[in-house]
Amino acid sequence: MKRIAIIISSLLFLICALCWTVYMVRKNNIEKQYVSKESTSVLSIAVDDLLLDNISSMLSKGDQSPDVPSKKTWIKSLILDAGISIPARIFLFNTAANKNQFYGILAIKNYEDCFSFFANHYPKGIKFINKEKGIVSVIIGKYIQILFDRNHFIYKIALDNSSENADLESLLQHSHTWTQIGDLKGFEHVLSKKHINYVQKDKSLKIEASIGKNKTEIDGEWLLSHDIDQELQIRAMDTTDQTLAFWSLVHLKDIPILAHVMNKYTGLSEAQLADNYSNYFDLQVKANPITQRDTSITYEYDEDFNAVEAKKIQELRVPHIIQAWKYNKSLEESLPNNMFYQFHKMKAGQYLLQTTSDNLINQIESRPTLYPFYCFIDFETWPEEWKLSIFKNLKDNKVQATIMTTLQDQKKLSIKGQINY
Repeated sequence: MKRIAIIISSLLFLICALCWTVYMVRKNNIEKQYVSKESTSVLSIAVDDLLLDNISSMLSKGDQSPDVPSKKTWIKSLILDAGISIPARIFLFNTAANKNQFYGILAIKNYEDCFSFFANHYPKGIKFINKEKGIVSVIIGKYIQILFDRNHFIYKIALDNSSENADLESLLQHSHTWTQIGDLKGFEHVLSKKHINYVQKDKSLKIEASIGKNKTEIDGEWLLSHDIDQELQIRAMDTTDQTLAFWSLVHLKDIPILAHVMNKYTGLSEAQLADNYSNYFDLQVKANPITQRDTSITYEYDEDFNAVEAKKIQELRVPHIIQAWKYNKSLEESLPNNMFYQFHKMKAGQYLLQTTSDNLINQIESRPTLYPFYCFIDFETWPEEWKLSIFKNLKDNKVQATIMTTLQDQKKLSIKGQINY
């Protein structure tokens, strides 16, 4: 019996030693992964560490939705059967020419397995670009595209809808533009120990995240191109029963995505926004919806075929939305009165408000804040009217997210955040 115990202990020790050796070898090979020499930002995900640090929570998951097993099977098949060499840490990058896309370069272990995997899972999205060279294109969806040959697997995650793959073909054909991540200049902090890491080459933004069983913690630094007023003031708002609360006192040049959204929403160009936007915007979505009345006019005919006007009032349940800007006449004229819902505009003190509620407010005070940029979202109370699948998953998992920034100096913000689920 003692001998059996010794044998079992020895085997367990050897298995642990082997696993640890494989883990360390994979970890030491991280720096050999390829990225573009022209990378302007790099996003990395620690695959091995994520699995090891969260293995207990993955094993103990219960009450999962019916599609979870199929997702798990897909992921398992991708890792084990797709013929792709998935490293301990995956690096994605973008370039100045392609700011809205992230690219990744991986090695192919088995070309036939890779082709079979995507042909079986995405038969309508796969096609040969060059049969002789074995170059294959795969469209996963609106935002994910893949190109691979017998040696390399290149993929793109787009932030906007893009069906073009010329950029992927160029990247695959010009391997001389690649470099190993360990040799990439200007990215000294890219080899992070955190689960997720995002770094920009110009040092303007660095974000790290550690993912746990029920919580993800976020830290970072944000260098600004424009000074922020030391006396931070926001609109005094009712913060009870909120689904979303957001405000920003940061210059639009430091938040390109917000500038893009404002351009689409107001129709004002970048130059016009610069003249009329006063570096203040806040947005609230309340947990409880409100009722809007929509009046439609139809015409009916009497016995003598005379047109008779008939009014029909329809009550609609819509999200309770409030957004505020620093008042500006040109801005007021550019804001739409209808955007999916009817919006009411009003001037209240120094603020220009738009809201789906007809309960108008005449005066609003300002209050001090410690946070020049703040965002809170409670997906558990997310409006039923916004029925995208990603929001449904977040709602089902009762996800809450908070991001806040504090001033280190006039051009430097500290980022802290937390996601609970």
